Amino acid sequence: MTEMLTADASPEKRLFISLLTRDISMVAAFLDLVDNSINAAVAPMSSELETAKNYQKVLVNDDVQPTVDIRLKLTTEEIQINDTAPGISATTAAEHVFKFGRASGEPHENDRLSVYGIGLKRAMFKLGNKIRIISDHIEGGFELQLNVREWASDVCQPWGLEISPRAPVDARRCGTSITIGELYDDTVRRLDDGVFEGQLIGAISRTYAFYLAKFVKILVNDKQVEGINIQLGSNYTSEVLTIGDVTCSITAGIAVPEGGSFRDRSSGWFVFCNGRAVISADKTPLTGWSGSGLPIFQPKHRPFLGTVFFVARNAEELPWTTTKAGINEDSLLWQETKRQMISVGRGVVSYLDRRYTDEGTEVASKDLREVAGNKISALAAAASKKKKFEPPKRKPPKNIRIQYDAAVGDVERIKEYLQKPGMGGAEVGRYTFRYFLRNEVGDD
Repeated sequence: MTEMLTADASPEKRLFISLLTRDISMVAAFLDLVDNSINAAVAPMSSELETAKNYQKVLVNDDVQPTVDIRLKLTTEEIQINDTAPGISATTAAEHVFKFGRASGEPHENDRLSVYGIGLKRAMFKLGNKIRIISDHIEGGFELQLNVREWASDVCQPWGLEISPRAPVDARRCGTSITIGELYDDTVRRLDDGVFEGQLIGAISRTYAFYLAKFVKILVNDKQVEGINIQLGSNYTSEVLTIGDVTCSITAGIAVPEGGSFRDRSSGWFVFCNGRAVISADKTPLTGWSGSGLPIFQPKHRPFLGTVFFVARNAEELPWTTTKAGINEDSLLWQETKRQMISVGRGVVSYLDRRYTDEGTEVASKDLREVAGNKISALAAAASKKKKFEPPKRKPPKNIRIQYDAAVGDVERIKEYLQKPGMGGAEVGRYTFRYFLRNEVGDD
């Protein structure tokens, strides 16, 4: 009998790191680091953020104010991100935080923005070689110092990272600090290109509009980031779906104009997963446009604003990609949601289709403001009660075209009678109409 052999299928760290970091952008890597801080910031309220309705309650509650600061310091020498969130305990770090992925049955209730348990590690590996993490927690935190190249060259199994426990601290001293040094050449070039900081601030503003309003303050090189304020009129359609353990709220209405005009950057569909923006101002077949249920997006559609707000206790059930920068189009959840988006958006689009106007990149109209109604936060409307967009009733036309055929001889006789041989057929028709109206009907 032939002896069975066991083929070596152990992972190779260098390949793993390369695959993990290759398809994530620099901006997305920084957002993963911010996700880690926001997760810690909202953990104390995780039980209050389980449905779209729960999120709405937070949005309209004026007593909820940002309590955590997240500060990013970017230089070509090193990257720092510090937060004042509750921190990570040594136990959690040892058992969960540094795993590549999440084991079956592993608790996830406090992870609103952690999808597959790879974001933090991927972000660090993307940016630089030397990594230091210090986290203080009321139950005792930890410290990690990692040289990525040395760790990658170590072939010992199983994989592990050495961490040092830290003593418990008072709640006021909790927080996490991540420092990344020996930055890679690609990282240095991006940080020094003159535009990266602005791109990152813009991405944070869009991605965390919900969290910036209620939970955290984020500063990039000491510049406080303000979340974009997505507003629409109070006349909108709203539907709430429950698909498995996911709550999905869909709204569609007319955006509030910026500076009197409807801007391209504020129109289309905005999709949020657990409060984090995944796609913004989308006007492609991904969200039903271009013949996928809705027409090709045109200038007359710029007042359209739609939001999709997914909420789930288990972030893995949401239809976002591992980078959290896109939608998994093959997800059954997304396919069902997309059908509902088309249905919800069609009433608004049909109304806008009646406005046959092309005025370039910005379209302004007083009647649109009247139809839209009073402005309301699109995020606050995301979990509102079911309602339907009410387009204005069509005003009856003031004029109607009258057309009929008449014998040429009869028309010539009228022109001869009026002594106006140069009159055209239309002029003869208007003259005879006015004559009848004045002499037979009685024209006021």
